[in-house]
Amino acid sequence: MPVRRVLSALVAAAALAVPAAAQETVTVSLFTQRTGPLAEAGTPVANGFSDYFTMLDRRDGGVGGARVAVLECETGGEVQRALDCYEAARARGAVVVNPWHADAALALLPRTGADRIPMVTTGYGVALAARGRVFPWAFAPPATVWDGLAVAIAHLAAREDSPDGLRGKTVAYFHHDSEAGRDPIPMLTDLAESAGFTLRTYPLLPGAEDPWRRAKAASPDYVLLDGTAGMTGTPVEDAAAAGWPLERIVAVGWPGDDALRRAGKAAQGFREVAWHAPGDSFPAFDQIDLLVIDAGLSRTAKSDATGVLYNRGIYNAVVVSEAIRAAQRLAGRAAIDGEAMRRGLEALHIDAVRWKELGLTGFAGPLKLGCADHSGHLAGFVQEWTGTRWVTVSDRIAPMRDHLRPLLDAAIGAYQERITAETGAPWPERREACEAGR
Repeated sequence: MPVRRVLSALVAAAALAVPAAAQETVTVSLFTQRTGPLAEAGTPVANGFSDYFTMLDRRDGGVGGARVAVLECETGGEVQRALDCYEAARARGAVVVNPWHADAALALLPRTGADRIPMVTTGYGVALAARGRVFPWAFAPPATVWDGLAVAIAHLAAREDSPDGLRGKTVAYFHHDSEAGRDPIPMLTDLAESAGFTLRTYPLLPGAEDPWRRAKAASPDYVLLDGTAGMTGTPVEDAAAAGWPLERIVAVGWPGDDALRRAGKAAQGFREVAWHAPGDSFPAFDQIDLLVIDAGLSRTAKSDATGVLYNRGIYNAVVVSEAIRAAQRLAGRAAIDGEAMRRGLEALHIDAVRWKELGLTGFAGPLKLGCADHSGHLAGFVQEWTGTRWVTVSDRIAPMRDHLRPLLDAAIGAYQERITAETGAPWPERREACEAGR
């Protein structure tokens, strides 16, 4: 880990001197995957999320005068356990849930709206969650899975250094074999038809025939590895063992640094779509070190307090904490409920000035949500693994919003028809008011 700047004694003393007077409490729910097949990714995400809120609690006394209680609930990567965690969060009065499981988020889409509890899916949200006028209680900042995959396709086309882009090429799509894992396939099929490349899909199933060797036999030019719905087993090592040159793979949502280190030199050149920095050279990380990890208040080893997945948990926590601030401002009080939190999320605006105030200058790009746009659809960038660290290898890449919009319209229509057929009731129209200018 790079050496971090040491905070001044004055800042540390001020942080430790926050009074312990009685406070309002805002409860946020985090579904964790510290156990089970997804633990390698789930653990650093959960650590980053919890460490950031612990830092705010010790440094600032919470958020906007309220203590934030992070209610962790372990799912082991299982959808049913995630649904049980949701019921527990609802019973405890959580103002927002963070499922960290794409299939769980998809299953919760109708429930969160009926119960008026916002759901935040950070970087792994299904495309449906972006449409605030249809799903007012679901949020997918800073980009959806579709956005990430579209960025990856655009990057691969640019790598060809030809006006034809991917035309005539073959792209293999590896995904979790679940509803959320299969969700992007129609969108990718449409992109393939438009761009003139062939798409081949390979579900990753525990115990099934090695899909990496099957795919290699078909000789695709590139691989999209979609980890947003979870990854079981050891896909990076499996790809390397099958003889895949990992520099031909672009991932979305996974893996973390540990999986790439295990793959050794073979992982050099592996690429991944990102929306935030992977490193720790930010004052906010110094404060987490001093006030949380060094104080023995974290489950994170100091050497693990950075990296793609830990930082993703930090990003999620920033989105939630800044939405709490916006909700408090709109409500005019420190204590908020789910309705106020939804309004806060729709008023969320983290510009460059605010990122600097948070001690995170350069950590991520500006994010602005609204009544209609619950994602932001941020431009992503591609980073490459050198064998020891990540380096950025692309400019910011916009996620083809004009192309994806009609596809999203069709997907929403199909989803509404399915829910109507299952329940016998039409999908409810939005009744929640939009803030002026949102």
